[in-house]
Amino acid sequence: MRRRTVLAAGLLAAPLAACSGGDTEGDRVFRQFDPADQAAGLLDAVELWNEEHPDYRVSMETLSPNNPQQFAREANAGSGPDIAQLAFTDVSFMAEPRILTPLDAVMEASPAEGADELLATDMTTYEGSMWAVPWTADTMALVYRPDVLERIGVTETPRDWEDLAEIAAKLTRDAGGRVHGFLFPAGAQFSSAQWFPINYHLWAHGSQLIESEGGIWRPGVETGQLVETIEYFDAFFTDGITPTSMQAVTDYGDPSIVGALGDGSCGMTFMPPAAFRAAQSAVDAELLTAPMPAGLEDGTTHLGGRALGINANCAEPEAAWEFVKHLLGPETFETYPQYPASSSTIEQIEVDPSEQGFVEQLPHAASFARYADAPMTIASLQELVNQQFSAVYSGQSSPEQAAGRIIATLEDELEE
Repeated sequence: MRRRTVLAAGLLAAPLAACSGGDTEGDRVFRQFDPADQAAGLLDAVELWNEEHPDYRVSMETLSPNNPQQFAREANAGSGPDIAQLAFTDVSFMAEPRILTPLDAVMEASPAEGADELLATDMTTYEGSMWAVPWTADTMALVYRPDVLERIGVTETPRDWEDLAEIAAKLTRDAGGRVHGFLFPAGAQFSSAQWFPINYHLWAHGSQLIESEGGIWRPGVETGQLVETIEYFDAFFTDGITPTSMQAVTDYGDPSIVGALGDGSCGMTFMPPAAFRAAQSAVDAELLTAPMPAGLEDGTTHLGGRALGINANCAEPEAAWEFVKHLLGPETFETYPQYPASSSTIEQIEVDPSEQGFVEQLPHAASFARYADAPMTIASLQELVNQQFSAVYSGQSSPEQAAGRIIATLEDELEE
């Protein structure tokens, strides 16, 4: 049943001016950055709002890929969209120069459903104020072929990283090498998706790449633990569990991974929701998801997603907030194929049983806020880690050498 979101009488009587430069035939502008083919359901949610709120109509504008610098330039010039979709990592960038409207007052005056159970608020809070509200959430889940696992008598997915290595090795061994137990992108580029399982393995074993104590940043992992993590992933190649061709792959949705899922030569891999759905549509076999190893332990997997912010130039922030509340509600997620960034809202939406791994894991995932505000950017961390791990896979470095280079670089960068 659809709920009707009602604006307060005072808001309906407010002047109908939009942000300067953001007016489309009198409509307020909501800007989002997902490709148009992935945002059709979101447009349905906007149209539903407009049907019910003719006095505060909203036009959806797509600017893909995400370009926070453009929004910053527009807002600084007194224009831009009224409401903007933001990556979690962009919120502090927008909050520091005060080009967003702080939301504390409107959230207190008109609480959103599920607002007390929002995920990733550490990424949308800056200097004690909420500058955007978490909207959607995503993470990685283990993706697997249940029929492939059942051939070797495996009916339960790995509980921890050691269990994953054992099951993957058995899959490969029992199939005589015709099946690779676990595929993962292992390319050296900074964007390579191996970044995620590397961090998950460290977090599950009580370490993280960097940490801050009293505002002083330092490496958060001992050399020995880093060597163990490098050796763990390298063993997939040295033991023949993962083919060396994965060392040239950077994306979890790479055709070589999806194709291997399709022909049954891959037992397990990992993907975020959008990539999993694309793989499902391309594969003529059952695919299921499960939490990543140790994924039901708090803080052992990452929480990504999107937030919604209101332009500091918006003439009607209270009314804009009511539209934001509409997008936060469960009706939006009936048509928009994302997961809500509220644990209570997740429980209200229908989820395909094949995606149960995401649903189970999301409430336990944690954002990359643990690395935010460091002297070394997250992109630089990714580049360093991916390059050094890949150097071990290719035989150019030993695990000890790679770990030493990572630690030394972290110390130098953080000292600066």
